[in-house]
Parts: sequence; C-alpha cells; structure tokens
Amino acid sequence: MAHTLEELAGMPMKGTPYFDDARWVSPLNFMDEALFKRLPARVSIHDVTLRDGEQTCGLVWREDDRVRIGEALNELGVDRIEVGMPIISEENRLAIKRLKKMHLKSEIVAFCRAIPKDLDAAIDVGVDRIIVEHAVNPYLNTYVYHSSREEVVEKVTNCINYARKNGVKVSFMGWDATRSSLDYVLDTFSQIARNANPETVAFVDSFGVGTPQAIQFAFEELRKVVPENIGLEFHVHNEFGMAMGSVMAAIAGGARIIHSSMNGLGERTGNVATEQVAAALKILLNIDTGVDISKLWGVSGLVRDIAKLLPAYNAPVVGDRLFWVESGVVVDALDKLNSAGINSAMTPYMPQLVGRPGPEIKYGAFSGNASLKYYLRQHGLSATEGQLEEILEKVHAEGRIRKVVLEEALIAQIVESVLGKA
Repeated sequence: MAHTLEELAGMPMKGTPYFDDARWVSPLNFMDEALFKRLPARVSIHDVTLRDGEQTCGLVWREDDRVRIGEALNELGVDRIEVGMPIISEENRLAIKRLKKMHLKSEIVAFCRAIPKDLDAAIDVGVDRIIVEHAVNPYLNTYVYHSSREEVVEKVTNCINYARKNGVKVSFMGWDATRSSLDYVLDTFSQIARNANPETVAFVDSFGVGTPQAIQFAFEELRKVVPENIGLEFHVHNEFGMAMGSVMAAIAGGARIIHSSMNGLGERTGNVATEQVAAALKILLNIDTGVDISKLWGVSGLVRDIAKLLPAYNAPVVGDRLFWVESGVVVDALDKLNSAGINSAMTPYMPQLVGRPGPEIKYGAFSGNASLKYYLRQHGLSATEGQLEEILEKVHAEGRIRKVVLEEALIAQIVESVLGKA
C-alpha cells in the first residue's frame, strides 16, 4: 500500500537531491559549504577487472572468461575495459581480437610496460588505447629500473609518441606515486605531459598508503603542472580500507577517470570496487558514470561465478547479506517509516537500484514483536499478544541455539505450533 509522506518543518524531502522513492542519503553532501561542491557532473570508469583483477593471488582468466566478462562490462556501461597485457599470452591477444570484432561501446585497452615489444603486441591486436606504465618513485627507478628521472621521461615519451604514430590513443600511468616525494612525482608527470602530450595521465596509489586528504592535495598540485587538455586519472588499492574515500578526494582534486575492478578484485587487498564507485557517485552525489547501476548485482555475480571468489557477505553493494534485517528495533522503524511514505528507511538506498531483491526481513535471536507481526501480516495470520510472545520466545531460543538466521520453513513450523495452523 502506497503512503504519502507528510514532511516535517525545517527539513524538506520531496524534490531534493538527497531523497526520492529509492534512496535517502545525506543533505550534507549537497551543501554549498561541503568539500565536494566542486565535483563534476560526469566521471568515467576505467575497469581493470581483466588485468589488475587477475593479479588477485591464484586467479587466472582464460580467453572465454575475458570475452564473457568484457561483454558484461560493456553492457554495464563502463567507458573503458582494460583487457590485459597482449605481450603476456596468446590467450590475451585472442580475447582482445574477439572483443574488438564485437564493436563494443567501451574502449578496449591494453596495459603495456614502456617497452617497444609491449607496444607492438598491443598495436598488432588493434586496441583502442594503450596504458604506458612506469614507476614514478626514485628508489624503484634507481634500484629496479636502473634509470634516472631523465631516462624515465625519455623512455616513456618515446613510447607514447610511437603508439600515437600508430594511431592508438595513449595514457601514461605513473605508479607508486604516493611513496615518492611530491616534487619528484610532479616533475616527472609534468615533463612527460609536456614532452609527449598523452590524452591522460594516471596518478597511482599502488599500495593504498595515501590518505584521502593527501590524495586530494596531490591531484590539486598535479592539475597545476599538467596542461588542462590532458585529463587526470586515479588508480588505487584498498590496503587500509580508504580506497573509496580516496576516489572521492581524487575527484574533488581534479580526477575525472577512475580505475576500478568488479568485486574489488586485485593484488593484495584489491582495487577500489567498480560497483562501489558507480553506486556511490550516482546515489550519494548524483554523478553520472555511464554505468547502469541496476546491472551491478548481475555483473558482480557473473564475475564471482567465474573467479570462484566471493565478496564479503557484508561488502558494499554486492554483499549477500547486505539487505538482511533481523533486529527488532530496525524492523519496527522500517515498518513505521514505510507507512509514513519513506521506502528507503533503514538502508541508504533500495536494493532494486543496484538490481537486487530486498530488503529481506530475517528471523532469529534478535527478532522483536515488529518482526513477527510483519511475518503474520505477510501470511494473512493473526495472533493474540500471548501467542505472539510465545512465538517470539521460541524464535529467540532457536536463534540462540543455532546461531544463524532461521529458515522461513522453521518460522512457519513455530507459528503453526502456537497457532495450530500454517
């Protein structure tokens, strides 16, 4: 039964950017004084599930896996799909060729070291864009690559120019940027940007060690030294659980393209999750990413099935139990606010927004009267206060013994044992 919301004085709801039939988020996000007032209307997603996602320890994508996931990512609406490194294997090259023949809307991207043979392999399979990567940390460049900053700049510049001469779009990805001095990073990015003029440059927090405040500052400084015609991208890992906050901060600082991976797959703690980026930007801030967020649950399930890796049961957006409600207090508030005309009462958004069912009322050790009244109402049953109390005691006892939420069949048995009917 639909209900009309009667608004309270001092806090409008209808027609505001933070409330509608499917969500209720923070009015603070849209205050002029808020940090994120400078955010853009559009941000692009560069999905790295098929490349960096494969760096999840023990995960291997086969050719058919890459193609099927690539198709799904295209249907989802990501702007770019980083399919892998063509130089690595014939399977990678075949998957890229197959995806190119499908004439997808998403750009097909190859990841390449600043090495000519990597570029040739990518050019040969006809990718739309090449990511040319190199460290922008003086210790790595000295001890791993045995290169001075000047040599790094020259090497990367030559590679970018070579790829562009072969008709391929190019982005430069400077990794391990947050463990370097800012002066070294800014000078490296600035020289490469001015010498090679790539379409975009990507600042990378490879080990998730920059705080969101530091990331915003870094992007503000990067924007000062990189010409305005060159876009800024951000790639981050989730070592301390700050990846999504760092994404918000990077965008506030000037980033307009975010690298992310479905289900947060990736090396160590993984990359920031594509589903989190798309849902958070759309639901919290009305920022468009081109992603159809109603398809997030389905694509997440596909990746989960192929990878045989499950997100945490309470993972944002795609956790299996994310929209389970057991607490009697929460069910009571949910019921009353729903009756007042607020659908997204005890969750920030309705699960249907991201393509999944719910919310689901669950029964167990912490259920309350409101939970059981809800159950009885849903099944066209009624009970006296005494019967309700007896049902609740039995549910609590089973929940404490089993230490799980109870199956609906068991709830039906308990109700029948008290009421004498199903």
